Amino acid sequence: MKSLIKLAIVALNTVVLAPVVVAVATFDERASYRVSQLWAWANLVACGVRVHAHRLATLDPHRAYVFMSNHVSQYDILAVVAALEEFQLRWVAKKELTRIPVFGWALRRAGHIVIDRSDTQQAIASLRAARTQLEGGISVMIFPEGTRGVTGQPLLPFKKGGFMLALETGFPIVPLAIRGSGRILPRGSLSPGRGDIEVVVGPPIPVAGLDRDELMGRVRDFLTDYGDEARPRTRDDLAAEAI
Repeated sequence: MKSLIKLAIVALNTVVLAPVVVAVATFDERASYRVSQLWAWANLVACGVRVHAHRLATLDPHRAYVFMSNHVSQYDILAVVAALEEFQLRWVAKKELTRIPVFGWALRRAGHIVIDRSDTQQAIASLRAARTQLEGGISVMIFPEGTRGVTGQPLLPFKKGGFMLALETGFPIVPLAIRGSGRILPRGSLSPGRGDIEVVVGPPIPVAGLDRDELMGRVRDFLTDYGDEARPRTRDDLAAEAI
């Protein structure tokens, strides 16, 4: 029963706020994203989920980055929004997500980058749109695995497009390791649980002088070292690593 109530609240939040996101985006895309942040915060509170962000380096909120994280749960999107609250984020999302009623409408109209992987030309055009966002000072968020994996299993093979985007634009990649989301809402589950999610935000990786494979390796190493299956780290450990 509690799960059904949570799902109903999330659906209600989406039905109420998604049209606001679309309406505001018509005039001010940045303000529209702030409404999206309100949607994420409301859903986290409704589900009893707390997000703890640990930054291992200082990030400049006035510059753009290519953020990349692991992905095992629907909670990951909400967790990233909460962990990077001072940033404007635009998500690289697969076309299938736009078919979700109401949510998909807002996703398409609010400046996010929708990719149709079955259409090479459209995918290239979408990455050009991502470049435009970066050059406008807006960060891009990518799940390099392309879809949700399974907690306890190795990372899925990385898609190459995000790494090529970083190389072609020169914007640094910032890896994020999300811990705990898969335990409270695993892939395929419709029973959102309560609990804590940790987001470990790594130092920016400059792309100059690196090739695609080196970048992919560095991001994979970070997500492996700090993800759920890595050596357990306390908050004191993470604070010490940030010094």
